[in-house]
Amino acid sequence: MKLHRGIKIFIGSTVIIFLAALIIYLFFRQNVVALVLGIPQPAHRVQVQRNVMIPMRDGTDLAADIYRPASPGAFPVILTRTPYNKRNPAQRYEFIGELFASQGFVYIVQDVRGRFDSGGEFYPFINESTDGVDTIRWAGTQKWSSGKVGMFGLSYFGATQWLAAPYEHTYLKALIPIVTAQNTYRSWLHNGVFRYNQTLLWHYLNEKRHQKDIDDIDWNKAIWNLPLIDADNISYHDNPIYNDWISHPLPDSFWNPMRADIKADRIEAPALIIGGWYDPFVDASIEDYRRLITSGEKSARKSQLIIGPWIHVTRSTFDDVDFGNSADFMQQVRVMLSWYRQWLSGESTGMLNEKPIRIFIMGRNEWRSEAEWPPKRAEYVSFYLHSNGNANSSLGDGTLTTSAPEAEKPDTFIYDPEIPVPSVGGAFVYENISPGPADQRDVEIRKDVLVYSTPPLEKDTEITGPVKLILYASSSARDTDFTVKLIDVYPDGKSINIKSGIIRARFRNSLQSPSFLEKGTVYRFEIVLGATSNLFVKGHRIRLFVSSSDFPLYDRNLNTGEIIGKGVKMVKAIQTVFHEEDYQSRLVLPVIPQGG
Repeated sequence: MKLHRGIKIFIGSTVIIFLAALIIYLFFRQNVVALVLGIPQPAHRVQVQRNVMIPMRDGTDLAADIYRPASPGAFPVILTRTPYNKRNPAQRYEFIGELFASQGFVYIVQDVRGRFDSGGEFYPFINESTDGVDTIRWAGTQKWSSGKVGMFGLSYFGATQWLAAPYEHTYLKALIPIVTAQNTYRSWLHNGVFRYNQTLLWHYLNEKRHQKDIDDIDWNKAIWNLPLIDADNISYHDNPIYNDWISHPLPDSFWNPMRADIKADRIEAPALIIGGWYDPFVDASIEDYRRLITSGEKSARKSQLIIGPWIHVTRSTFDDVDFGNSADFMQQVRVMLSWYRQWLSGESTGMLNEKPIRIFIMGRNEWRSEAEWPPKRAEYVSFYLHSNGNANSSLGDGTLTTSAPEAEKPDTFIYDPEIPVPSVGGAFVYENISPGPADQRDVEIRKDVLVYSTPPLEKDTEITGPVKLILYASSSARDTDFTVKLIDVYPDGKSINIKSGIIRARFRNSLQSPSFLEKGTVYRFEIVLGATSNLFVKGHRIRLFVSSSDFPLYDRNLNTGEIIGKGVKMVKAIQTVFHEEDYQSRLVLPVIPQGG
């Protein structure tokens, strides 16, 4: 009995202590957050207004939650416009709002048109320019506003910044677009190839007429369905917006209202652009930065760029690779606050005196500042493909060396779209495939994957800049794909993907003038993998995969030349890769001289 009573007292005391600790944390949580993130201690208590209706020019009202310092006076405003529900705990808008407001900013998070508490009809990206401008001007003229407005957000609500920025110059003074792109077409297609898994699932998640719960949908069946344009019917119901996108695989006028890159020369607000090496939009983000500093207005040319080892949701922890504590995305909060203080509060934070680019060198697991991209000191070194005609799989005889080939047998493999090479890691956004760096050993044993590797490196080799493959190849098909992966092979055999790329043969010359292949003719393909930064440590090997599929990261080429998105017939393709004196297939890597 005494023991039982003691346990009750102990449990009761524990509950009281826990509740007391919880109350203390809730009351002082911004102080704790500030301490952990290395930012100034909060200067204000926070007050919140829910579902404030903001009028648009056409009479539609859009709903917003407003987090303000509970202090008299006018404050700079930071605006987020989201389709993902301003109360969604997974998006952490409340945390963001309390953080910004406690630091002396008004934070507005708004449901975009047609989503959740806002009026109107939702069509992705189409209304974000005008609605964004109307919201910025409303925010800039409220009595609690200093008249200076910044925007904040990632992915779609990063794109809402770009779409409004060319049209608002009075109040909009700063941007922080994260893992997003000015070119919406480029976000969803890579050189005419759909980022398929991303496209199908995103349209489901943002379709308000859900008839099935996401857990009740057979996504495997939907992903494999042909034609692509009917995959939405298989998964949930016919979605006219998904159908529109699948029907426009080329960058035609359909995409123009959704693109800010073609209006970037009008942007005045400076942008702190943040991307991730494993984000599907990283190369577009780099293009956005270079576009602003060359063609934007004077203030926009003071934009800066940060790229870390992050996936699309800014996570940096993975099962197969450890990038260390300095890779944590939350460490960028201090930098973001400095950006807003520089441009919205008129403080001199010193950011403009620093080099404008900060990149994380994977493998070295360190940050470094750069003056320009790509680094001018990079030396573009060709690593030539070699084999005796048997480079199939990691068990084959494919090698990479800096010596040009002479007389060598070509490599061949059969690409069967019914059994494509599965996507493992990489720039995924949704569903059951883990994005980011991942061990490729289950992929590289396939006979339809050509593997070329260097010997173990005799010294550390840093690759920082754009990567491309010059590939000489032929196919038995009138249209096909060639896919590429750059791999870092560890001494224990672990094979980690660094960067990938794809080319659709019909678009080898241009997206505007597709042309099909002639059977057996050797063509030159320039496959741009894009930007990365990785230290291949001494004893590691540089490895290259060449295949014809990476599914469902990219949609399958059916090898028939049918209309993209509407084809159903599949044929096998015999693929031949050449590496000889007249056809010097080679991987071109930007090598940073030792010493950085």
